[in-house]
Amino acid sequence: MILKTLIFQPDAVLHLCAVCITDNNGGKIALAIIVFALILLGVGNWAWKKYISNRKEISQEK
Repeated sequence: MILKTLIFQPDAVLHLCAVCITDNNGGKIALAIIVFALILLGVGNWAWKKYISNRKEISQEK
């Protein structure tokens, strides 16, 4: 038979990724990244409208 029977080996080292070890699953991490990116874009948009776009208007009036 091609498939072998799985045998439990207590002395075998189990390697898990950091996402698997923590209580957070991939969905929570992805949601946190998306929310952080939206907040960062909002702050960038606010700074653009408040500081950078005003400089262009002032230079055109002169």
